[in-house]
Amino acid sequence: MPKSRAYQDELMVYLQDSQRAIAYLNGALEEGDPEFFWLAVRNVAQAQGKTVNGMLEEGAEESSQLGLKWNQLLTLLKELGLELAVKEASQAA
Repeated sequence: MPKSRAYQDELMVYLQDSQRAIAYLNGALEEGDPEFFWLAVRNVAQAQGKTVNGMLEEGAEESSQLGLKWNQLLTLLKELGLELAVKEASQAA
């Protein structure tokens, strides 16, 4: 039986494509869980060779507050008939 590659290795290759990374992040947004979304952002950054070095790390209390604010934002947007989405930034000419 051939050896399979580790999931994380496959994910890193998959997320090197910007369109796949966008779809991955939008899927994470749809989950509505801030910790899950930040994990997805970390994965995309890692796959694309970026270093987050603590940018997305927070203490437990701050993380809890972020989750509360995140859920409030998503609830408000839903009530307004809106949602968050990730898209590729337009390139400056």
